[in-house]
Amino acid sequence: MKTWTALSTLIAMTLSATAANASTWDASTSLDRFDEQIARGLPQPAFQIGASDEAGVATNALLAVESMLDTPVELPDGSVMTTYTGSWNGVPATISRGDGQLLVDLDAVTDANAPQAVASFDLAVATALPAHVHLGEPAIASPHVADDNDDLVVSGELGGDIRFADGSHGRMYDATWHGVPVVATRSGNRLDITSQSTTGIDITGFTAGSIRVEHENLPGGNVSNDASVPLGASTVAAPRPRVRRSSKIELVPNRLTFHLMLHDDVGHLSSQHIHAGYVAWWLADLLRNVVRGERVDVLYSQGMRGVTDLPYQYIGSLYNWSDAVRNFAYENRIPRTYKHKYLLIVNGMPEPGLYGRSWQKGSEGIASIGGRYPEIAHQLGHLLGATHANAEVRYSGWWCETNMIAPSLALRSNCYGYSAANMRLINDYAKTGVGFVADRRLSDDR
Repeated sequence: MKTWTALSTLIAMTLSATAANASTWDASTSLDRFDEQIARGLPQPAFQIGASDEAGVATNALLAVESMLDTPVELPDGSVMTTYTGSWNGVPATISRGDGQLLVDLDAVTDANAPQAVASFDLAVATALPAHVHLGEPAIASPHVADDNDDLVVSGELGGDIRFADGSHGRMYDATWHGVPVVATRSGNRLDITSQSTTGIDITGFTAGSIRVEHENLPGGNVSNDASVPLGASTVAAPRPRVRRSSKIELVPNRLTFHLMLHDDVGHLSSQHIHAGYVAWWLADLLRNVVRGERVDVLYSQGMRGVTDLPYQYIGSLYNWSDAVRNFAYENRIPRTYKHKYLLIVNGMPEPGLYGRSWQKGSEGIASIGGRYPEIAHQLGHLLGATHANAEVRYSGWWCETNMIAPSLALRSNCYGYSAANMRLINDYAKTGVGFVADRRLSDDR
């Protein structure tokens, strides 16, 4: 964290960039609005403020506040400075409030010619929904028109909070893009759009201040029995720092909460990547069609000694995972109720010949990203009471399987959803918890 003797000195030293490329902005005129937003708690999604550069040229921007750094610092003149992390028009920023002033210092200077997809998205959803967002996708040749298919049309927010392993928070939105239903996930300096296609799941990613538009396709079909390589990933896992979570985990009481923990052998993938590729479509379907009107939280974890480094790929690995979760929940004072589900996401087979194992209506499961594509949705379905017996094979020009089909056939594609019978089972369970027993260890995947 930067140290200043006084905020007034900081203004004189750092406000030296032009309006188009300034790295520090004086937003003191919006101090009252800032204080009002912060008083509501953190994190705070993007809200509009006014600011000016060194020359006094005014501008409007979207400021999001993620968290407070350390503790307030007393300045020599007796005033107090508080520092926050957040973003300015989607670009990571350090925010300093004190001595009657508010300064926003960008962590990186933006490219004035870069498409501002992230900032455009924030402005649109902060104003009103439904909203049209022109993303400036280079692959699209047609000129921008307010209601054409080049716009991301955001219809509403999907309820709940997503907390990624790096501590950033995310929100998901229902939208259409190029006339196709999609899910938009906004987190940190990222905007990821997840859509289903005939070849699988398409992901388009935007980073604030960058001209690069990222594209990836994850094949949605079933794969062979070789579970050693995850879809679209390198076989070499980069080492990650080991940390043991000691601070209390912030939970919303009585809210359905999924604790998705990434095993160390998928450490080469970020939790944002896992979410956009494997989880966003499932969570959107759950919120749209199964537990309508409910708010659901998803908490990602990585690099936790004694939790995400457990050995597996042997008969009985799910039992040991359940023991680790029980200890984790006790240490973090997480109630052992049906509202909390824990899934270990791994690279290989949890047990020989199986891409996933979980306790029916229980708390713990293991799912591999090296197996058939909807394995995460399948195992979470078991934890929520869905069964193989109620799964369906549908036909609409070709055969597709709902999430709970077992065994699965490589010939068939995925329906990316649950059968009507399983949706009823999940909805009933999410409301009542009937059949849940703490430390229940009965599996439907044996």
